Amino acid sequence: MLTRMQIMNAINDKIKAEFSNIPILSSDAEEGINRPSFFVSLETNRVEAFPYSILRDMTCRIRFFPANLSTYREEVYDVMDRLDKLFALSFTVGDRTITISGVTAEVIDKVLHYDFDFSYYDAAAVDPDAGVNTEKMRELLF
Repeated sequence: MLTRMQIMNAINDKIKAEFSNIPILSSDAEEGINRPSFFVSLETNRVEAFPYSILRDMTCRIRFFPANLSTYREEVYDVMDRLDKLFALSFTVGDRTITISGVTAEVIDKVLHYDFDFSYYDAAAVDPDAGVNTEKMRELLF
């Protein structure tokens, strides 16, 4: 079963590999943001349980805070292009590849807002048939 922390670590590792000189902030800061920097968060849009699996629909939100607020465009566009290459189609978490269904990117108040949506199926935490046929199997054995 994939955890949200495993997914977050895989995304952060991809960003760190591409942008080794830019830190990823671990908490949302109201004031005093170090620039340049990234802030990454995950949101769960929907969880749907089935008898043997769970569907998780999620959004990754990446915020990039450029170094220079007066000449931010070139830096933001460069980061946007590089993020497109990293997260255009899919990303890997452990031995699984997760397909990205859509990407949106926009600059709001001189901050890059780069979001991508993905969903994946995972094994159900509890087997719904566990113990159901135990008594019948015992009857057949005797």
